[in-house]
Order: sequence, then structure tokens, then C-alpha cells
Amino acid sequence: MSAPGRLMQGLEADVVGGPCPPPLVRWLATLPDDLLNVLQVLAEDGHGAWLVGGCVRDAWLGTPSTDIDVCTTCTPDRMLTLFGERAIPTGVDFGTVTIKGDGRHYEATTLRTESLYRDGRRPDRVVWGTSLREDLSRRDFTFNSMAVDVARQLLYDPYNGTGDLHDRIVRAVGDASLRCEEDALRILRAYRFTRRDDGPLWRMEPALVSAIAQHCTRLNMIAVERRWMEFSKMLTGQRPGELLAAMQDDGVLRFVVDRLNVLNPALFSALDHPSLRKLSLSQRLALLLIEHPTKDVMLQLKSLRTSNDLQRRTASFHEHLGHLPETHPSALRVFNHVLGVEAEEHLCTLCVLSECDVHLHTGLHLSHDLAMATMGKWEGLDRPPQPAECLVDGHWIMARTGTVEGMRLGRLKQWLHRIQVEENLVRPEQLEAVLSRLPFEHGSPDDWPTLSFP
Repeated sequence: MSAPGRLMQGLEADVVGGPCPPPLVRWLATLPDDLLNVLQVLAEDGHGAWLVGGCVRDAWLGTPSTDIDVCTTCTPDRMLTLFGERAIPTGVDFGTVTIKGDGRHYEATTLRTESLYRDGRRPDRVVWGTSLREDLSRRDFTFNSMAVDVARQLLYDPYNGTGDLHDRIVRAVGDASLRCEEDALRILRAYRFTRRDDGPLWRMEPALVSAIAQHCTRLNMIAVERRWMEFSKMLTGQRPGELLAAMQDDGVLRFVVDRLNVLNPALFSALDHPSLRKLSLSQRLALLLIEHPTKDVMLQLKSLRTSNDLQRRTASFHEHLGHLPETHPSALRVFNHVLGVEAEEHLCTLCVLSECDVHLHTGLHLSHDLAMATMGKWEGLDRPPQPAECLVDGHWIMARTGTVEGMRLGRLKQWLHRIQVEENLVRPEQLEAVLSRLPFEHGSPDDWPTLSFP
């Protein structure tokens, strides 16, 4: 099986379809064989099966989709039987079975009807159905309510999702107020979908705007992990600043960033600066929250139940970002050693912030000329490709000092390492001359320099 046209045609949909437009035809020709096999197995067992949702939307837009979802008339129990060891019961209560392919997984979900969503996220009761029309009617937005019959090469688009894609409109399926009331996470998803490309934000249809204003407080009913998932997708997308500004203006952002005051709009503009497009998620978070003390940033990230690793990386970049290194080569070498691969992003971010009306949490007053000069000096610096380890170890130091041990030995090694980096030394014998001039026999080791920034 190597082409959609060779597939057995499964149960027909109860909604009128039309020929797939050229972008979808081209996409169908690229579908992997393991996915076609899933559709074939379902069809041979007498079921209907359709590709649905985001993969169809992205195919129409010509953008790659990482996830391909299948909806089917086949019940979860029957799918578990049909696919055997290839099937994983990831969400059978809600009709979802994950089917293993060749190095990838596909989610297959039984068509269903649903009752009330009293918790603002999950339906109270799920009943398996056979109606594609009804299944599409309960989805969030028109461009996510499209389905494709691969064997027949038909597109089902009962809510004119392709028209809204063409017009760059985010429109709820049916009653926008009901869609937001039954699942408040759709409010955040609506904002995320307004940033689909590098152009202007897509427009929300007026009824959806009104529904969001009416029901945004229901976001408090949504598990914080789910809110964070949507927010992180926004932050890692292209040009998130304009999107976050719209959320703050509409009073929605406070249901995600709920522990801090209103964010400075200048930071949204900085986030979208062309020179900062390579910033990672942790770096973007640090920039967005740069006016708040690092401890408050950590509390906010903990309340969002982010990973410990993300908290650590964000706090580190955030704390460093409150400082600009001095411009002489020794200071820049230490700065480069401590920050490593983040040194460039650090200086680029400070150069952008120096042009904005922002107040760094450390109280640092940023001069644009100084920030740019520091960046220029750093770029002209002879920098090693990666941070260098100390050229000597404790045995080397003890052999030359005789009496230094314990904590003093460890701190002396740190002092030597700093000088090694400052002076760009590359041979152990160069540190012998350094050691001979250090007053390590006197004073408290707590006062000795360490390899740190600031």
C-alpha cells in the first residue's frame, strides 16, 4: 500500500464533502504507509475513518504538522482488539487509543456525543457515536472542524473553515459563548491561533471576542498544567509579544501570569524584536518578567508547575540579565566563560532592552551606547569555543604550596581558574608565575575571587 487511492473505502460520512483542494491532494500523496495501514485496517473492519483537525488545517496552510489525528466509528475496545500490541489505551474513557506506527504514533478517537462540561474542561459523560457531522459540531474553531476521507479524497468542511483560513479569522464552531463555557481552555487556544504566521495577528470573530470577555474567569477552573501548556506554545511561537499584549489588553493574561502585576507593554515589543527570535523558552520568560525580582519569577513558575529544569534555567538567565559586564577583556572573558552559549543572547537582549522604557529588577540603568559598545567588544574578543577547565588540580597546587588544603585549597583553585580565564592562559606553567604572586597564605578564603558573573 503506497498511495491513498489504493485504500479500501470505509463507511461513508453523514456530511456532504467535496473534492480535496490541491494543497490537500499534495499532502495526501505524502502520507506514510503506516498511517495508511491504520486506515485500511479500520475500513476492512467496516468502519469509517477520517483524518481530522489540526493536521488538515496545517496541510491547507502548507505548513508541516507534527501530529496526525484520526476519528473513527470504531469503538476503543474494538480498536484495542484490532491493533493488538500496537494499541495503547491512552484515553479510552474519552475514546482515544494511540496506535504505534513505524517510529511514530497516531491518536485514533471514536466519534462521540457529549453532555455538559461542568468542570469547564471535560464532558460529564461521553457516548460513542457514528456521526461525523455531530463530532465536528462540538469542536472548537471552524478551521479545526475539517476532516478528510483519504480513500475517497474528500474534504468535509461544514463550517467553512477553509474560508476562515483564507480570511485569517478565528471563529468558533456554532455558539461561541457555549464553546467557551463548556471548555474554557478554548479561550487560550483562540489567542494562540491568532498567531499563525509572521504577518499581522489573525482577527477573532466578534461573537468569539464577546464570549471570551464573558467567560474568561472560567479559566480558573482549568488545571494550571493545561494553562501552562497553551502559554508555553504561545511563547515558543514566532513573535509572541503582540499576542501577549492582546491578551493583557483583554484581561486574559492575568489568568496565566497570575502572581505578578500587569506586565510592561514595552517588554512585549522587546520580545518580538528581530534580533531576539532565537531566544529559548527560558530566555523569553526571563525577558518577559525582567522587571520582577528573581524570587518572584520563581514563585510564578512554581505556581504554573513548570519543570525544575525550566525554573533553574529561567532563574539563571533572569538573574544574569540584570547585569552588564565591564568592557575590558578580562571581565568579558569571565562573563563569556560563565554564561557560555547564552552570552550572545544575554548581550543581544540587553541591547534591545536599552532602547525600551523598562526597569530591570537589579536597578541597572541601561545606556544604549554602553550596551552596544559592550556587545562590540565581546564580538571582537578572542574567545575559546567552549569554557576551559582549570589547567591544574588540587595535587598540583599542594605540591607547590605544601600547606594549603581543605577549603583554602578549593578556593585557591577557583582563584587560579579565574585568573587563567581573565588572562587567557593555556599552559599549566603559566599558573606557576600567577601562584607565586598571590597572597594565599593570608586572609580569609571567603574574600578570594571566584570564577563568577557578576
